[in-house]
Amino acid sequence: MGEPLNILLTGAGWRISLVEAFRRALADLSLKGRVLVAEQSPLAPAFHLADEGFLVPLAADAHHVEALLAICRRHKVGLVIPLADEDVEAASWAREQFTEAGARVLVSSPQVVEICRDRQRTFDFLKAVGLRTPEVLTYAEALAGRFPLAVNRRVASSARAQVVPDRETLEECWADDRENVILTRVDGDEFSVDVYAGLDGVPRVAVPREALELRGNAICKAKTVRHPEIIHQSMVLAGALRECVGVISIRCFLSGGQDVTIAGVSPHFDGGAALSIRAGADFPRWIIQEHLGRKPDCDPDGWQDGLVMLQYDREVFCRAVDIPMAWSAMFEDGALRDFHEDVGTEAAGPRKPIENQIEEDHRDSATVCGG
Repeated sequence: MGEPLNILLTGAGWRISLVEAFRRALADLSLKGRVLVAEQSPLAPAFHLADEGFLVPLAADAHHVEALLAICRRHKVGLVIPLADEDVEAASWAREQFTEAGARVLVSSPQVVEICRDRQRTFDFLKAVGLRTPEVLTYAEALAGRFPLAVNRRVASSARAQVVPDRETLEECWADDRENVILTRVDGDEFSVDVYAGLDGVPRVAVPREALELRGNAICKAKTVRHPEIIHQSMVLAGALRECVGVISIRCFLSGGQDVTIAGVSPHFDGGAALSIRAGADFPRWIIQEHLGRKPDCDPDGWQDGLVMLQYDREVFCRAVDIPMAWSAMFEDGALRDFHEDVGTEAAGPRKPIENQIEEDHRDSATVCGG
């Protein structure tokens, strides 16, 4: 089997399906290795269900990257995959440091991450490459234009746009502080598209997922749809970004059966990627194959059309005494306390839940069915 390949997922949160998908990929490729998780809260389900969980500072903290690098060195991590916006941004600026620590970090270039994170830059980029996208309006343009409109945070987050039905509502809610953007509203069926761009930025596979039902800000029920125009535009976008790495997620709307409007891009796996993986686009397997210098066995048409995912809740039970101390407890008078010795021990060790005896076929918190 060769040397073990340990994989570190950061910011996995509730996305247990990705933890399990990477475990399956290691097993399917006959590789030894563990799937580790680094979280900023000990209450994250992935922290308890990974092979080993670690507490790290917030991504904005100066010690965040240092903590991840120490985990990589101590636990011989070969592959690091950030899964949250802030984690991706921090990791993109530290790619060389991870390489020096013996790990490959699966993250796009800082330039790509910035385009994806800043909605103004996203829309400017999309227009420059000839793709349809909502218009970004100044406050004056919005007041003089047609309603309804939408207001959203300029820096991408999980929050969805707030619908602004009329001029009076805009005047009440708008704060010209450069933290928000005003957008023309887009109607149509909502899709998310997983695009696999490998390690070289060349898009290979795109899997559109139609949103069937939302739960808060997240899509909880979805269906794979082999829509040629959505696939084409998603591949064009990923190719235009040039320095994508791994999987990116594109949010778009389809109106009139053929008109595609791209509303945003996330430079990482999103919460619905489990559907694309189960449909046959085995991103974890392909990522591991490329990391090891092997040619990935990916087929752009080799995924199942019409597969439906229905996500549901699943609980993790653990003893309060087993929940580790907060990261702040690792500081004494503002100084990092012997971090390299504490990583992987009492401050950031594995936490096993009381009940985790779930049959393999039911570990993912989603049901899939053919359509």
